[in-house]
Amino acid sequence: MERAERRGIVGRGVRVGPLMACAPVLPWAALALGVALVEFLRPGGDTRLADRDLRYGGILTGGSLLAGVLTGLILAGGLALASRVVTRPWGLTLAGALVGVLAFPAVFAVVAIGTDGAVAQLGTTFLAWPVMTTVAAEHGSDIAGRTRRRPWLWPPGPAQGRRPAPMTADAGPERPYRAS
Repeated sequence: MERAERRGIVGRGVRVGPLMACAPVLPWAALALGVALVEFLRPGGDTRLADRDLRYGGILTGGSLLAGVLTGLILAGGLALASRVVTRPWGLTLAGALVGVLAFPAVFAVVAIGTDGAVAQLGTTFLAWPVMTTVAAEHGSDIAGRTRRRPWLWPPGPAQGRRPAPMTADAGPERPYRAS
């Protein structure tokens, strides 16, 4: 595998990883930061509670970004290995789903740490697990570089490291003409 191709796989994986990790965590971070703001601004507010909520918001935000990059790297590595063996796009979809299932517990751990094990937040994060696994599965072929169905994963311009296919005489555009 060429160096540019490996960089492309890692880049696409790191684009999908934060999507998987931040989507279920950032609402809880926003809630924690909102509660901290209310506690700071409310007359007679509890500054210790606001301080704790600011810390939780920071843990959730930073932890979700870190877990996203980690998830993306795991996803890219797993799909790079799978793409050496699997030739069909549906095989890469299954490999992406499997790797997504295995990598998502990092997000669950961030929520557990950032919310002191709050049941509601852990429950909804757990419910997001199949959805985020589906996201990994849907993007598996694109991350591995086999398809280009998701344009936001690919940088603009020509494909990096690839030359255009040579054009043959039969591949030219057809011109309509009347047969006489």
